[in-house]
Amino acid sequence: MNKSEAAFLLSCDRLAKQGRLYLWTFTFAEVLDLVDTRKRWNHLLTLIRRQWPEACGLRVFELHKEHGLHVHLITNKRIDVNQCRQLSKRSGWGRIHAMRIPKERTAYLAKYLSKERPKAFKRWRLWAGFGKCWNWSKVAQIQVESLVASVARGLRDAFHWKGNKDYHERRRMIEVVVENTIRYEWTPGLGPGGLAYQDCKPQELVATRTRRNSC
Repeated sequence: MNKSEAAFLLSCDRLAKQGRLYLWTFTFAEVLDLVDTRKRWNHLLTLIRRQWPEACGLRVFELHKEHGLHVHLITNKRIDVNQCRQLSKRSGWGRIHAMRIPKERTAYLAKYLSKERPKAFKRWRLWAGFGKCWNWSKVAQIQVESLVASVARGLRDAFHWKGNKDYHERRRMIEVVVENTIRYEWTPGLGPGGLAYQDCKPQELVATRTRRNSC
């Protein structure tokens, strides 16, 4: 499970606490340009939020090779389908399908986030939340609890790394410290002698030492 998928599922859990979940799917009869489709979606979402200002939810983009862009929407309240169809026509959309779903069904949408990102979606957010009544989980808030991630965060905080300055040198330092952590059985965040990273000199963390076997 990647960070985007994890953040999405956590957001679904939060949304489910707001009320019943409804899954909407918006499609076109013909394949349209992706940029034009996204503009039409932004228009439709604006109309929906004006009509139902208390509605909150999540949207997921799905790209079909044959049918173009589909938009899946999860809302926390029932929206009148006939009214939504009228708004959909105003914004140039085609078919609408809506159904009530249990929280467990949201994992079906999460699978789209675990696939390889299509090139056409470069710099696009595959999913996003909307509504002022809740705070959805952001991808940046998800921390991957791996050894590499723990070491990288520890070094960043200890040596006050910011931005991308000296990126390659930092990556090499992270790799060496990870290797030393495994080799010398350090606790992540601690260097030789059990000292915190901030209490060590960089050369102490990356030094290669020969371990002596005790008799």
